[in-house]
Amino acid sequence: MSEVATVVAGWGITFVLLATYSMWVVLRGKNIGQELGIGEIQDSDPGKDAGATTDS
Repeated sequence: MSEVATVVAGWGITFVLLATYSMWVVLRGKNIGQELGIGEIQDSDPGKDAGATTDS
């Protein structure tokens, strides 16, 4: 294998490993967040708007 092919193969393997590890970290973080109840989407009550003000 030539030097160029070796470098390209090395960069390719490195990219695949980093992408795989990054996806694992993100998925693991989501799982931990779900277990702790962090980042859950909450249903908002349309009748209750904390930012609304009244003129009474």
